[in-house]
Amino acid sequence: MNRQSPALQYTSTTAALHDLVLEAMSAVGASAQDAAYMADQLIDSELAQHPSHGMRRLPEYVDRALSGYAKPAAQASIELDTGSLLRINGNGTYGHLALRDATALAITRAKAYGISAVAVRNSEYAGRLAPFCEEAAQAGVATLIFGNNNGAGQVVVPPGGTRARLSTNPIAAGVPRALSPHLVIDFATSSVASGRLAEERDRGTELPDEWVTPDGLLKPFGGFKGFGLSLLVEALGGALSGSATVSERPSADAQGTLIIGIDVAQLRELDDFTAQVEEFIAHVKSAEPAEGGGPIRVPGEGRVPEGNDPQQSSITVNARTWSELERIATALRLPMPEALRVP
Repeated sequence: MNRQSPALQYTSTTAALHDLVLEAMSAVGASAQDAAYMADQLIDSELAQHPSHGMRRLPEYVDRALSGYAKPAAQASIELDTGSLLRINGNGTYGHLALRDATALAITRAKAYGISAVAVRNSEYAGRLAPFCEEAAQAGVATLIFGNNNGAGQVVVPPGGTRARLSTNPIAAGVPRALSPHLVIDFATSSVASGRLAEERDRGTELPDEWVTPDGLLKPFGGFKGFGLSLLVEALGGALSGSATVSERPSADAQGTLIIGIDVAQLRELDDFTAQVEEFIAHVKSAEPAEGGGPIRVPGEGRVPEGNDPQQSSITVNARTWSELERIATALRLPMPEALRVP
């Protein structure tokens, strides 16, 4: 185990933290609509128990905008369009915004042609990919998403290796169900996402040896299985999208993405399909839980936030993240939310 020292935490209201993201994104040049979307994405990640893509990311997004790497006011543009196939240039905007637009196109074109593929290059990182799969599934479109890091962020060692050669290279997929939540998976091809690793270190969590090497580098999940999937992401999310791929050459911190959409109704009746999905999910969930285990959940059935109104709930962040939020709030001349220090 890699032992870390305990860390303090700070708790504030969801509404106050949402306002902070909204004001920070507006301050660095995002439109009102885009700033609100970014705030929703970060807060939703916190409420879904994925702090690795929540408030801890705001200082990173602000810093990259202030340094000129991210372009919050930019709009993604279509640079290749054959009907069912498109390539989008993110023009340096946040990946959340570029993939929002790309997902809408993937849904529309899948409805028109049965299947679509939308490649995105030259965008910032998009955080969690699950929300885009959920949106498509809500429209009756099944999706596959592959996201590479444009050749940057090499923090994962190949099996049997001692030096990092790959990034965390996430894969996501969404399948419509009869009712939300839909069947959605979203995972890094490394043992854990780099943001999760940093978050656990900041919280003082003991890191399993299965996650990292003695030098602190990430391992692929499942050995050669995660390694093989990571190479697939380099090919589809990277090379096919027109993004850079891992090499000895330095490359910009960015993201390349491929979204594949399938309109279920053009292969079979959507109601029949979702009924069959519900049947096999019910069978799987009928398995007897292990002793001490909770109810069986399938991907997409995340933890439910406490309280009925998310705006009245609270969010806890580690002390390092809170300090970073204070730093950017000072730089942008924004008020910090009130917070309770715990423990």
